[in-house]
Formats: sequence, structure tokens, C-alpha cells
Amino acid sequence: MFKNINRICGIHKIYQHQMWHMGLTLLLLLITAIALSACSQPTVEATSLPTENMVETLVAAKLTQVSSEQATLQASTPSAPPASETPIPEITESPTATATATITPTQQAMNVSGKVCFPGKNIPAMTVYFENTKDQQVVEVSIQENQDRYQVNLPPGEYLAYAWLNDFSRGGLYSKAVPCGLKASCEDHSALPFSVTDGEQNTAIDLCDWYSGPFNVPYPPGKEATDVTGSISGALDYPGGSTPALQVFAFNLNTNNWYYINTNPGWSAYTLGELPPGNYHVVAYDADGNSGGHADASHNLITVTVKAGEKVSGVDTNDWNAPTSAFPANPTR
Repeated sequence: MFKNINRICGIHKIYQHQMWHMGLTLLLLLITAIALSACSQPTVEATSLPTENMVETLVAAKLTQVSSEQATLQASTPSAPPASETPIPEITESPTATATATITPTQQAMNVSGKVCFPGKNIPAMTVYFENTKDQQVVEVSIQENQDRYQVNLPPGEYLAYAWLNDFSRGGLYSKAVPCGLKASCEDHSALPFSVTDGEQNTAIDLCDWYSGPFNVPYPPGKEATDVTGSISGALDYPGGSTPALQVFAFNLNTNNWYYINTNPGWSAYTLGELPPGNYHVVAYDADGNSGGHADASHNLITVTVKAGEKVSGVDTNDWNAPTSAFPANPTR
């Protein structure tokens, strides 16, 4: 068809001036007009390039497709099996060495694990310390609230395991009383060393002895007592003027531990230092069994709050007239 059209276009160009003057019929003019119209049309249709927006849309579509394929691949890839069937909660913070230690726990399988206990319904947040008995290097593990188990990887060596609440108000440890069952007959609450060797698991290093007496739980190396403890001080008020030798006690209301100092005759003031943070009652006793407490007008002992690194003053032994049962008895007698 296109060949015929081109031919007609050529005839038109040669005889155009004659055709006008010869007065061709209306039918011939109509055919010529149709031929001229066909000559003005291109023979090949051009393909337009995509606009910038179209390109962006195509790229976005491709990225979407890739993301979809990746998601499909990930969904079809089986996850790695759990490393252990033991229902031990994950440690939310990886064990790290303290500033005084050079130990960096490796990514090997955990070789020490155990229970985390605490008196009461809830387990508070705390830090567990694994101290090498030879070089005093320490590995710390953070325990989250109500986390009842832990696991850690330790280099070979002999260790002590103990824990402190984050405000150092109370400490617990793995002691000789733990394997004994923590019964009333288990009287030895000293720290129990344990050994870590390559290829062996220690699965019962339970941090469950929170009943040891004062100073049984060590502070981690590098922690000065003044940084993690506080003190109480005050006047030694005593009826009659002359102050005899006294024993001044601070009773910890949170742990039931007690701390005391012996004063000499004539002393007018006292200081009880290295007290773990907590709430205390202060009572002084003379040799005859009389007691004088830091109390209000109704003979109620006043609670004294001690915080780490703080000194509480003005805690005077002002009440020597309280009924016998108002204050606790001297625990050393």
C-alpha cells in the first residue's frame, strides 16, 4: 500500500499545475486529496523514552520486588536451633570486665550458670561479680529485675561469686551454706570458692545466700568502702552528766544485720562508719543494760536513712527513759 501511495505522491508533484487547469472531475480531486493526506504520515512510529518520574517508579518497583524476595528468602530459611534446651533466661547485657580487670569474656559456650535468689516475692536488679582468687580480676554480669537464672563464660581459674544490689544496700553470695541447703543448721556463710576448667560446666553456682552477717560479702576490687557505704554520727547524750563506756548499735531494718562500736568513758560523740545503704535504728547500751535510743517524744525510734557515700549527722542517743520493751535488747548479751 505504501508503495502505491508514494507513486501517487510523485504523479501529483509532476502534473499538479496541469491538473488544476484541466478541470479534473470531483472524483479525481477527491482521490488526489486522499493520496496527499497519506504522504504527510510517517511510516515508522517512534518509541518515546520514559520520563524521570517513570524511571523513579520503575526503580522503586524493582526495589520493592527485591525486598519482597529477600523477605521471602528469610521466611523460608530455617532459624538456627537453640544452643541449649535449659530454660535459662538470656542475659540482657553481655558480661564485661570491670575497670580493674583485664578479662574480656569470649563468645564460647557458657561454662558457669546457676540460680539467682532473693528474700521476698521479687528479685531486684543487681550485679553479680565473679572474682578470680589469684589475681582479683573480676567479671561482672548484670541481672535484671525478676531474672532468676544467669549464665556466663569464665576463663579457667578459681573464683568467688557474689552479688550486690545496684545501690550496694545488700549483698548475697555463693557460700558454704548454699550446698548445705541454707537450713538453720548451715551456720557457715563464708564464700565458697569454685574452679573453672576447660570443657567442664558448673551449673549450680547459686547466688542464694542473702543471710550472711556483716562484711561476709566482699566488695568488688576497686570499690572503696567510702564509695559504697555511708556513716551515722551524733552526740552521746547520757543522763547524769558523765558518760560511761557504751556500745552504740545501728540496726539495719532491711537486712536485720547490726553494726556497733565501743566507746570509752567521757566520750561525747560517736561515729558508725562503713554502713551499707539502708534504713537504721540507733540505740546505745551501758554496762548495766540500760538503753538510750535516737527516738521521738513518744519513745519511738526514728528511722535513719543511709545512702552510699553520705554522712548522716545529728543522730543523738537522746532517749534513756523509754520503757524496757521499747528498744531492742543488746544483741551481744
